[in-house]
Amino acid sequence: MQKSKINQIKILGILLLTFLLIQPSEILAQSRSKSKTNYSIKSNGKSEIQISTNGKNFKIEFEGDITISADDKDITAISDGGFIEITKSSFGSKRRILIESDRSGKLIKKYYVGRKEKSYNSEGKAWLAEILPEVVRTTTIAAESRVNRFYAKGGANAVLNEVRQMDSDYVQSAYLKLLLKKSLNSSELVSVIETAGKRINSDHYLAGILKSNQSAFLANDETVDAYINASKSLSSDHYATSVLKKVISDKSITDNQMAKLLDISKTINSDHYLSTVLTQIMDKRDLNSQNVSKIIELSKDISSDHYKTQVLKKVIRENNMPSDAYDAFIATLSDVNSDHYATEVIKDLLDSNLDTSTKSISNLLELVNRNVNSDHYAAIIYKKLAKQDLSEDQLITVLNSARNINSDHYMSNVLLAFADKVNRSSEGVKTAYRNAAKSINSDTYYGRVAKAVD
Repeated sequence: MQKSKINQIKILGILLLTFLLIQPSEILAQSRSKSKTNYSIKSNGKSEIQISTNGKNFKIEFEGDITISADDKDITAISDGGFIEITKSSFGSKRRILIESDRSGKLIKKYYVGRKEKSYNSEGKAWLAEILPEVVRTTTIAAESRVNRFYAKGGANAVLNEVRQMDSDYVQSAYLKLLLKKSLNSSELVSVIETAGKRINSDHYLAGILKSNQSAFLANDETVDAYINASKSLSSDHYATSVLKKVISDKSITDNQMAKLLDISKTINSDHYLSTVLTQIMDKRDLNSQNVSKIIELSKDISSDHYKTQVLKKVIRENNMPSDAYDAFIATLSDVNSDHYATEVIKDLLDSNLDTSTKSISNLLELVNRNVNSDHYAAIIYKKLAKQDLSEDQLITVLNSARNINSDHYMSNVLLAFADKVNRSSEGVKTAYRNAAKSINSDTYYGRVAKAVD
């Protein structure tokens, strides 16, 4: 038994070794594709960065302000008490440079291969010149002086060209924020926004850029369009929402700009986040009819009846919904599947001073008959209509529609709610009432309804 287990283990070992031997290129390719950068700033002010990519491992520690040469190949100054240490391991070999600033400001430079110190001037200086361009593009060391240098030579485009040579979202973001402190014109701002949207993969850092200089980004239609396109690169609902919240709170943004910026919300998949954005817009801003209609349109993308109802009820309660948005509102409401939530919205709709034309009443009744399946909830809506100031034509329309209620109990309750109005109306309204009553099968309920009208 013991020998059998040992043989099984040997066979599995041979199979695993064979698999590794026949597929080395694939495994190596996977290992080469891995790249990882870790940044940390310790409590004592010292920064530490570790980079692992393609078999090469960097470790950079530094403290203080570091100045580099114009060709990015040498370190020319470090603030008092500061230092930088660069260690690179590559397939077993290890090299290290340590540069410190003494009290007089003089730089002390040391170079090590393995554990042995080597001549800095003959070997270390050449290695620093080779490695430093990669270091500065992977970290924020001397970022501000480098941005100033590139900007002085070639303006925003020169800085952006350098940013495009970088891989780290963190570093690209830092450089773009420094560039945004310059006085940039509209075309330069568009280039910054487009570069951020295309180059920065992290939603965290991209959102940080989009929120950093919003008033300038949204100054005109050209920059607004670029801003919207960049925002569409945000895959996280959380960060897309955070950008829109910042937009909403900016009072300098015009209604026309807001209408365009609301398109950013189309990238939000979460019903919770989308409803949060739409309700916050109504809380923070006085909306014109165009933007109220836009909110109604966007609320169609909310799948949850709960969240959609929250938005629609807020539209009714806090905004004077334009009459030309009424049909869009009804169309959005028709997507609500829950009888309970649909009834809650319709009740608020009937309590507000909205369009009460015969056409609008007919559209509402069509919605009730098509979407509200429960006689209980349908009766609530019809009894609410009984309290409205309706014309005789509208009364006839409502009474004819009520015949869709199947329950004798609820049908009688609805007709009794209209009885007073019917008694004060013409014979045409009374005829519509009596015709509706004929749909009641119960003699008891029918008798109550019939006696209520002269």
